[in-house]
Amino acid sequence: MLRFMIGLLTALLLTGPATAQQDDAVRSVISTQMEALRQGDFPGAYEMASPGIRGYFGPVDNFERMLRLGYPEVLAPRLFRFMGMEPRGNGQAQVLMIEDQKGRVHMLEYLLIETEDGWKIDSVRRLPASQPAV
Repeated sequence: MLRFMIGLLTALLLTGPATAQQDDAVRSVISTQMEALRQGDFPGAYEMASPGIRGYFGPVDNFERMLRLGYPEVLAPRLFRFMGMEPRGNGQAQVLMIEDQKGRVHMLEYLLIETEDGWKIDSVRRLPASQPAV
């Protein structure tokens, strides 16, 4: 029994830092994209997108158009804050609270996948205002 408990404790200790590093890596990708968007650097922001997203949108101009029309709150937010994160399939779902320039609050869920180039944003969806963060 003691050997089992030591093994379990060791496993928990070994997975803790990896999970924290993974969480930091996921948040870093989103932060990098948000900073690029703040600066109007659409090619830089597009670098944070997964290969699937890049294949879907094609040239960065299409990505920029989608953001301007569909997600204007990410272009120049007053602030953004990371909320809950959870594993989702073989990726990570990260909820982001964004306050736009008019003080309106938006909740977005980012789904990131790990690629050979690191974590990349694979989708973003709006959450209803009443839906709790993960």
